Amino acid sequence: LYTGFIATGIGIVLPGALLSLLLTRWSLNDQQAGILFFLFFIGSTTGAVLTRGLLPRSIARGCLAAAVGAAFLAIATRTTAFAAITLYGIGLGIVMTSTSLLESRRHPATRAAHITRLNLVWSLGACFGPWFALRGAAAWGPQWMLYAIAALFAGVGILVLCLVQHVEATTAPTLGWWKHARSMPAALLLMVPLATGIESAAGGWLAAYSKRSGHTLGVVIGAATCFWGGLLISRLLQSSRKVATRSVRLSLALNPWLIAAGLALLVSTGNPAFNGNPVFNGNQAAILFAALLIGFGVGPTYPSLLALVLERGEGGNAVFVMAGVGAAVFPLLTGLVSGWTGSLRLGLCVPLAGALVMAWCGWRTSQAENF
Repeated sequence: LYTGFIATGIGIVLPGALLSLLLTRWSLNDQQAGILFFLFFIGSTTGAVLTRGLLPRSIARGCLAAAVGAAFLAIATRTTAFAAITLYGIGLGIVMTSTSLLESRRHPATRAAHITRLNLVWSLGACFGPWFALRGAAAWGPQWMLYAIAALFAGVGILVLCLVQHVEATTAPTLGWWKHARSMPAALLLMVPLATGIESAAGGWLAAYSKRSGHTLGVVIGAATCFWGGLLISRLLQSSRKVATRSVRLSLALNPWLIAAGLALLVSTGNPAFNGNPVFNGNQAAILFAALLIGFGVGPTYPSLLALVLERGEGGNAVFVMAGVGAAVFPLLTGLVSGWTGSLRLGLCVPLAGALVMAWCGWRTSQAENF
């Protein structure tokens, strides 16, 4: 299960890491790239809805869909790329949702710590994903890089199907979605799509932003790695059962401000033009530190929210759907604003605004009586 979750970490950062190469290959602009991201995360949302039946078999089906989608992307044209990335996203969504539910059912008494640990190994895959993708693409080409990802998911699917046994639900009885939602602060529910949306927008567009700022391949890889590395470090700190249990209020109140500070620093370091020509070569150290700060703030936020929601029942996978909607909308809005204004710098103000809203939600949630 953990190996499969590492694979989804690598798989989820692949479109963002290879974005510049894919845009060139398919002659897409920023608005079309935003639609590409939108379909990718709508696919992962659909995958959450399609999670059903015996969860190990569901994971295997998701791995098959991800493998076929990655192989399809390798040969896709400009027209078929949108269908290929949707299928790829559906596969990842099924795998991530099924694995999270399976671990939640296995460890109901220590759910928060185990979900954080699961997301910790996901972060490990995401941290090394940009290096793996860009170095592999430089050595073999993007097409063979995608074939390698397809082979990885095919192997994981076979292993899960052979080795992982089904676990019956041991959580509290599942509530209907309406009762499930009414049992939680509204601000807490709003934080779920905000957290995943900011993560997907920042992680998806960071490599392209760094490249358009005129930096070398090493800095482009470094910026993406710092983002996912910061996320990895913060989840490592939260992986302790005591820390995960006792620091939820502090995490939800403080982390959105860290994200906002990192995004503010990022958008102030350069002004990449729409056509890819750098307008201002920002400070490399500032971009790397900003990426690290954003990742560190993002890291424990979604696992903490997910654990809090699942404690009140699984709610028909609704929390995963909400998370997927946020992850789909924010990268799309970032690309649309970038295309309309001619500046990816202004496009990244979308997740910055989301971080400020999430900071308010975190404060409201910490004050709620039913938190």
